[in-house]
Amino acid sequence: MYSLKPKVVDFDTVWVQLRPAIIDILNLKPMSNVHWHHKFSDVYDICVSIPTPLSERLYGEVKACIMQHVKEKRQQINEVDPDRLIQEYNKMWEVFHEGAIFIHRLFGYLNKQFVKQKRCTDLDNFAQYAAFLQIPDVKEIGCLALEIWKEELVKGILPQLVQFLLVSIDSDRKGNFPQEANVVSSVINSFVKMEETDFDVVPETGTKPKARESITAFYVESIEKPLLLDTETYYSTLAQRMLSELSCSQYMEQVIVLLEQEELRAKKYLHESSVSKIISLCQRVMIKAHKDKLHSVCHALITNEENKDLRNMYRLLKPIQAGLSVMVKEFEEYVKKKGLEAVSGLTGENVPQQFVENVLKVYNKFNDMKTVVFMEDGEFSSGLDKALQGVVNSKEFGQTVPKASERLARYTDSLLKKSTKGLSESDLETKLGNAIVIFRYIEDKDIFQKFYSKMLANRLIASTSVSMDAEEVMINKLKQACGYEFTSKLSRMFTDIGLSQELSSTFDKHIAEIKSSRPGTKFVPTQALVLQAGSWPLNAPQLSTNTNQQTAQDVADFHLPYVLLPVIQEFETFYTGKHNGRKLTWLYNMSQGDVRLTYLDKQYVAQMYVYQMAAVLCFERRDAISVKDIGEEIGVSGDYLLKTLRTILDVSILTCDDQALTTDSIVRLNMSMTARRMKFRLQAPQVNKVVEKEQESVANTFQVTQDRKYYMECAIVRIMKTRKVLKHNALVTEIMDQTKGRFTPDVPFIKKSIEDLIEKMYIQRTDQNDEYQYLA
Repeated sequence: MYSLKPKVVDFDTVWVQLRPAIIDILNLKPMSNVHWHHKFSDVYDICVSIPTPLSERLYGEVKACIMQHVKEKRQQINEVDPDRLIQEYNKMWEVFHEGAIFIHRLFGYLNKQFVKQKRCTDLDNFAQYAAFLQIPDVKEIGCLALEIWKEELVKGILPQLVQFLLVSIDSDRKGNFPQEANVVSSVINSFVKMEETDFDVVPETGTKPKARESITAFYVESIEKPLLLDTETYYSTLAQRMLSELSCSQYMEQVIVLLEQEELRAKKYLHESSVSKIISLCQRVMIKAHKDKLHSVCHALITNEENKDLRNMYRLLKPIQAGLSVMVKEFEEYVKKKGLEAVSGLTGENVPQQFVENVLKVYNKFNDMKTVVFMEDGEFSSGLDKALQGVVNSKEFGQTVPKASERLARYTDSLLKKSTKGLSESDLETKLGNAIVIFRYIEDKDIFQKFYSKMLANRLIASTSVSMDAEEVMINKLKQACGYEFTSKLSRMFTDIGLSQELSSTFDKHIAEIKSSRPGTKFVPTQALVLQAGSWPLNAPQLSTNTNQQTAQDVADFHLPYVLLPVIQEFETFYTGKHNGRKLTWLYNMSQGDVRLTYLDKQYVAQMYVYQMAAVLCFERRDAISVKDIGEEIGVSGDYLLKTLRTILDVSILTCDDQALTTDSIVRLNMSMTARRMKFRLQAPQVNKVVEKEQESVANTFQVTQDRKYYMECAIVRIMKTRKVLKHNALVTEIMDQTKGRFTPDVPFIKKSIEDLIEKMYIQRTDQNDEYQYLA
């Protein structure tokens, strides 16, 4: 048993026994546990001896003992054959380092009782000046031993050590691998371990010490800096030689191999803090210094789509600051060039499909290139998006607006119509997803919305949608791309169709109930669609005030066929009774009915529009009638009357001897008409069909401008209501952010909208320059 009670200690007597033990430990000679505990007890007794602790004297004697031991080792290393210097030094170092750790533990109480107290007390006595005082040069025993090793032994042979280490690493680079690579690594990392301060945590065997930057100073000055200089010289010379001997493609491949090898070499020999420095240096001398050479071949590589070389170039230039800028620019320009080639000069009936498929081919090709070659790099993703945005929004020669919105809307219309054949649900959803890819690149999304909503209305009214589920899938995709507001009207259109079906069922029951009370009245079976005027892009021709003013005049006095009057009047009464205050406006130009032709050998059923029905019903009591008389009877005149009759003549229900139909022409009922199908449909009278199909975007320009104006003013008011006061440039920036989801406004348009709101007293200018204030 050992007593912790302080006692009088004869220092010289104890030290005589303690000093040999220190030397044995430093030489890693075996020591029993009992002997170890005796020596630990001796250290404790000296530190707490009475009447005066002898800690300071013990510290001095230990320091002198270690100093003497290291000097003897230095004498031994000086006598070693120079060719064996690294090996012998490493053996001495490994023994001494492990011995220093044991010595540190043996003198653990001295470290806690004397060293730490000494360091703290001196600073506490002058606390107010602590920031200006240096920490006393009193180290814990382990740190002291390593410090002595560094000062007394290493610095004396440092030039020889460094030279041997540099030669060894250089030999490794040239393929002459050192036989004792682990010795080289151990010696290099000893320069970090010499300044260790934490002996309580011992690193696992085979792992390198993780040192703070403050304790790698000696390593950096002694080894790292000379190695970096040597490395820079080596690779600068090698890069110049390779450039003169190899092609650019071969040079890039060789540099990648050299970088990988150098990284492995750095991890094998050096401290972990040096790995990134070595790699950065190699990149600087082999890549950054010659990036102009790489950039000079970039155009040819991208044009020829040399994916392997492009990937190598990307890997090399990625770590270099602004190294990819030229590659990204060349990639963007090449994608745009190929895209414009793909969408220019499209002809034929299926131009929308050609446009979409060609853009998708370009997108898929270069998106794969971005993924495989450029590893989904954000800069190349941005470049691809800019290029495709330029392609999709390009204007054809002589056009004032891009055709992409109309073409994409017509493409989706062709997919969602019942006429689509051979497409499964998954294939249809895939094609709709591809359409959304192109939609995201369209700048004028509001124009697309105009086209899409009109075509959706036609599909819903005519019941030609391939399925309601497919329509909802497309609307959900649009909602994900642009938000709820963009698709709110489209969703209300679906709601109207559902409510109209319920209303028709209720009306049919109502008709069944009143038939008995009106035996002389015949009610034609009817399904009415009640559509909200604000949600549907429809206009009644008789009320139209837009570009089809002539059509409005032609049908202004239209007389509804007598067979439809009872059911129409009854429906109006029924509806207004349920919804007081609502006004119904009939869209006869979109209303259709089935007419049974009973005068022929076969009873054909013709599906036609109301204007056509009214004209055909004129022949119930006669077989021939003039065009003029038909017009007076049904209340339709002018060009629209002729176009309506022409659609009936086209299916041979009526005949006319005149080649050019005029108001004086005589039209006859075709008593020998035949058709391949028992039920067929008449085409709707087309007003300026070609112009409407090819120039519809121009016809909608006024309406689009008005919608944009309202949207812009709402955005400005929302922003100013939130911010209260805002500078002009900041307001313009926020407006651009809010409107980019629908269209890209120009600055003059924004300025005009601001001026209009100032006139309407929503906002006002402040006394500050270019500043606006919201008026509540």
